[in-house]
Amino acid sequence: MLSSRWTRNTLDSYREIGDPQADSVIENIFGLNEVDAVNKLLKDIQNNDDLVAVEMPDELEDFLNTTDDWPSWADQEQIRLGQQLFSRYGMQMTMALFCWSLPSCYSCAKGAQVLSLTHRITKRVHQRLIETAQFVLDVMADGGLEPNGRGVRTAQKIRLLHTTIRYHMRQYPRWLAEYGVPINQEDLAGTMLSFALLPQVLTKLGLDFTTEEEAAFFHCWCVIGCIMGIQEDMLPRDVEDGKALWDAILAHHAAPSDAGRELTAALVDYMKERVPGKMFDGIVPTLIRDLCDERVVEAVGIERADWTRHFLRPLRWIFGVTDEMQDRSKVAARISGAFSRRLIEGLHYLEREGQKTEFTIPKSLQDNWGLNLREK
Repeated sequence: MLSSRWTRNTLDSYREIGDPQADSVIENIFGLNEVDAVNKLLKDIQNNDDLVAVEMPDELEDFLNTTDDWPSWADQEQIRLGQQLFSRYGMQMTMALFCWSLPSCYSCAKGAQVLSLTHRITKRVHQRLIETAQFVLDVMADGGLEPNGRGVRTAQKIRLLHTTIRYHMRQYPRWLAEYGVPINQEDLAGTMLSFALLPQVLTKLGLDFTTEEEAAFFHCWCVIGCIMGIQEDMLPRDVEDGKALWDAILAHHAAPSDAGRELTAALVDYMKERVPGKMFDGIVPTLIRDLCDERVVEAVGIERADWTRHFLRPLRWIFGVTDEMQDRSKVAARISGAFSRRLIEGLHYLEREGQKTEFTIPKSLQDNWGLNLREK
């Protein structure tokens, strides 16, 4: 049952709203049907890690300079505490990003259409997924949300990508009115919540944290959501309100779709490729199935997994999982911890259009996670 606040009618209305402030800037700059100009800006933004390196009109530069501040309600101590939680469990959260956040987003059939129609995942899959992981590390690393911090600039960069894609898709014949505005307010809020609610996945993995830390982490993502163009009336008040909105969005949109299945299949294949060897291949669909809501699992087409037959028995001796360890959360914590480390190490480099591109893990996080990453 939907929350009394987040009704179906309310969510439907937010599907007709994009990002008015950013949209008006792009429309003023490029005008109607100037698709080549839109595509050039989109490519320039994608290929430059630093927005300063992108040649842009004065109006767009002014927009960036006036949208990089925290909202008035942002609490610096809460942001610091939320980033500390990520510093402690960021490896597991990165794994949960791939095994919970992204499949959950792909389960929303209408929202998945943007990614499918623009080939943002099924083609050049490495670049698209690494951009998402890099975004999370940038905003949640110590100092990432400070003025001119790397996280703020990364959030603005993604906001611009969303805006240019929205402009392009509105003119695309295959985009149907029933999908709503491309990358609309409901889609943006759902994506934000898929990051903000990551601590609930830690609970399934048997990892401990306080309610204060959970609330602080959620606060961080509300600040990030504001920087990325989510309207304040679409931002949940607190963790419980966020969970209510998340459940309402899944009830509203989780449904089987070709787009959702294709996106998830590309994600699973990517994760298998980034983690060397065959030992962990079975863990990817198993973790997705174990961590995600059943509505998500059915929508994205993850087959039912048998923990014991497919990978648990072969891995018991490697990770010290004894026959007496019957608690699934303890099994998941032990195995997912090792898998998270392998995944982070596998993400360190990727191919971007034929060139090596570093996946930057801030030194503070490397130290906290005990990583020793070397140049290849």
